[in-house]
Amino acid sequence: MKKTLFKKLKTTQLIVVTLLCSMALTSCLFDSDDNGLESWLSDRGLPSSYQVQTLTINNIKPASVRVDFDTLPKSADVNAVLGRVSNLSHDLVLDFAYSDTTFMKKMSSSDTAGAFLVLSWLRTFYNAKQYPSDSLPFDDDVDVTVSWKLETNSKDSYKTYFNKITKVADSTWYKDLLEWESDGSADTVVNMKRVKNDTATSIHLDLPSALVKELKKVKGSAHLQLRLSAPKATRLYRFYGDASSTYPPSLVLFSDSTTYMKPTPTPFRMANILKNEEECPECAILHGGGLFDSLVVEIPPEPILEALSEFYGDEFPFTKGDSTDVRQIVVHAQITMARDDSKGSNELGYPIQIVTGSYIDSADQRYLDTADLRYRRMERYRLDTAVILSEGHQNLIFHDGDSLTLQLSYGFRDFLNKASDGRGMKFSMRIGWPFLQEKMTVYKDTIITTKTKVISAKGDTTYKTKNDTLYRYFSYFDYARYDFSTAMENPMTLKLWLASKREDEK
Repeated sequence: MKKTLFKKLKTTQLIVVTLLCSMALTSCLFDSDDNGLESWLSDRGLPSSYQVQTLTINNIKPASVRVDFDTLPKSADVNAVLGRVSNLSHDLVLDFAYSDTTFMKKMSSSDTAGAFLVLSWLRTFYNAKQYPSDSLPFDDDVDVTVSWKLETNSKDSYKTYFNKITKVADSTWYKDLLEWESDGSADTVVNMKRVKNDTATSIHLDLPSALVKELKKVKGSAHLQLRLSAPKATRLYRFYGDASSTYPPSLVLFSDSTTYMKPTPTPFRMANILKNEEECPECAILHGGGLFDSLVVEIPPEPILEALSEFYGDEFPFTKGDSTDVRQIVVHAQITMARDDSKGSNELGYPIQIVTGSYIDSADQRYLDTADLRYRRMERYRLDTAVILSEGHQNLIFHDGDSLTLQLSYGFRDFLNKASDGRGMKFSMRIGWPFLQEKMTVYKDTIITTKTKVISAKGDTTYKTKNDTLYRYFSYFDYARYDFSTAMENPMTLKLWLASKREDEK
C-alpha cells in the first residue's frame, strides 16, 4: 500500500475539526471554486495546509428503500381535519364528559329533544392571504358517518368521574382508537359551505336520532366519544380544535327549541385517525400534513469507496492501526436525484420542502435505531445563494425543474469516517412546510418597512410608516402526496466537499 496521504490526527483533533466544520457555512461554500473553502477554514483557525476539494460521484442507485407510514392517531386539539385527500382519509374523534341532572330530566321527557355538533372553521387558515384564492368558495354536501361510545355513571360525583376519565393518558387513548368498537353508528349529511372572509363561522352537524335516543337515557354523568368519518369527501375540511378558547367544538343538547343544556359541553381532547388508501402501501410514496411518514433510503458503500480510492490514489479506507481513516473531513455533502411532480398531489399549490435526516452512530442509548444501532439526526440546511437567486431552492418538490437536491453532510461525514466497518449510508426523507419564497436567500421571516410621504393641506410633510412581513413558510401544512418511485429507480449524483490535509504539503 502506498504511503498514506494524511498524518493521523488525534481523536480530540478530529472532534474539534468536525465540530468546527459543522458550523453554519456562508454561501462561499457553493459559490466559489474548489479552493474557496480553504480560506473559510483558515478564517476559523484551522490549519492553512488543509485543502478544499470536491468530488462528484455519478450513477449511484439505492441499495434499499423503505416506507415508514405514520399510522398512530394524531392530536386534533389545535387544528382538526375531516375528509379525504391525497389517498388518505381523516376521521375526527371528540371526547366529551358532562353532567346536568336537571336538564337531562327535561330532555328525557321531551318529544322534541335533539342534539347537534358545532364545528368552527379554521378561519386563520382559510382567510390567510397566502391561502390560494381559487380554492374558495366551496359548497359541498358531505356524507358523514357518526359513530359513538357512550358510558354513564350515576354513583360518583361528576368531579370524581371526570378525574377518572382524564387519568387515561392521551397516548394511551390514541392507541385505543385504533381498535374502535362503537356502541352505534348512523349516516347523516352536512353542508360544508365556505367563502373567503365569510361571516359564517361554523357548521352544524345534526346527530342521529339513534344517538339522541341513547342520550335521553343518561342519568348522572356521561362520557361520550364521537367519531366522524367522511370517506367519500373530495377534499379536506379544517376546523378549530378544543384547545381554542374562542372557537372550540361544542355539543348542543336541547329539550325543546328554547331549552339548552348550559354550559354547552366542549371536548376535553380530540384526535384524527388516518387511513392509508394507497393501492401500493410499500411503494416509495410520502404523505405530508404534519404526519411523520418517512422514506428511508440506503446508499451502497462500494461506488463511494471506489471513487475515494481513485481520488486519493491509494486504497480507501485505510484499515490499519485504529481503523479510522481521517484523510478527509466532509464539510458538506449533497445528493441529487430525478424528480417527477406529475405523480404527486397537493392542496395549496405551493412548492414544499423535503426535510432530511441521516442515521449516524450514537453514544446515547435513548436515540438508537434498533435495526442498526444508529439514530437519526436531522440535517441543517445551508444556502446556495447563486443557485437560489437564479433557480430557487433545490430541496423543493412541486417546483420548477426535474431534480431534487438534498443536503446530507452529517450522514456522509459519519459514513466516511467509519467506512472501514462496511456500513452503508442511510438517510430519511420527509415532507415539510409549504414554501412561499422560492428565490429568497434570507432563510427567515423578514419585516419590510415602507415609508410614504404625506403632504397636508398646509404644505406640511410627514411620513407614514408601514411594516409588512415577508413569510418564508405558510404556517399550515399541506396535506400532500408525493411518489418518489422515479427518484429511486434512476441513478443519483453525490457531491462531496472535502477539507483535506496531505502529508507532503506544508
